[in-house]
Amino acid sequence: MMNIQEFTQEVCTEIAKVLGCEVQYKEVEKLNGAKHYGLIILEPGNNVAPTLYLEPFFDIYLYTKNWKDTVNQIIAAYQADSFPKRLDMGWFKDFEKVRELVFHKIVNFKANTALLEDIPYTRYLDFAIIYCVRYENDELGDGSILIHNSHLEMWGCTTQDLASLAEKNTPQLCPIAVSTMENILQECMADTEELPPVEETPVPMHVMTNKERVNGAITILYPDALKNFADRTHSDVVILPSSVHEVILLPLQEEEGFQELRNMVYEVNRSQLAREDFLSDNIYLYRRDTGSIEIV
Repeated sequence: MMNIQEFTQEVCTEIAKVLGCEVQYKEVEKLNGAKHYGLIILEPGNNVAPTLYLEPFFDIYLYTKNWKDTVNQIIAAYQADSFPKRLDMGWFKDFEKVRELVFHKIVNFKANTALLEDIPYTRYLDFAIIYCVRYENDELGDGSILIHNSHLEMWGCTTQDLASLAEKNTPQLCPIAVSTMENILQECMADTEELPPVEETPVPMHVMTNKERVNGAITILYPDALKNFADRTHSDVVILPSSVHEVILLPLQEEEGFQELRNMVYEVNRSQLAREDFLSDNIYLYRRDTGSIEIV
């Protein structure tokens, strides 16, 4: 039985024959060393060639064992996509047009050492703060571009320049959102016919993210975000790294309970989280009196 790499390579060869154009095999490294496998179809006259990821089609092939039908489904998916044939990316070369769109997010440092060799970053605790450019396009939709070292050279700027811009831009581009865990669970179950009662816990958990709920763990570094929560609860704040997309906040009750919380975070990271969403196995404490975050 072929694996996903062999499947992708065979599909590239087959689709190149069917469409009569160049098709390239591509492995895309995501956060935390996760890989996705895809192909790029290079049609003459186009300057846009998005990556078509093949994991769902590999699952179809494993289930049906029908090679021809799987290939036809891949071609149909490519032809049905509405991406533009040509795209003007000249704006990205002009730093004056980019500067207000620079934002940052946090990832685990050790799990991304290979990626960090090619991109500007700032160390913070066991994290790396990395930088992106947000874009809005009528044809492509909304998205972001990860900033690489080569982009710094093109723009003639530094990592510190990016950090200063991102600190200002990110809370505006991605506004903070804080909600109780109970409310989050109610939203998740909103489509079910019967909602089971959600019990109130003695110490309510809150989820802090951004309004898009994407890469929202960076909100721990938003000005006054943790301070405001600590002031409302009149306590230091325990921070559980749920994923790169959000963190869970708890008013500090007893420091003796840290090990139980570590065990919970460790278990969730390995049983419920996609590899690219992993943030950390550590837990953190925001000290209300100093305004600092530390690993505990």
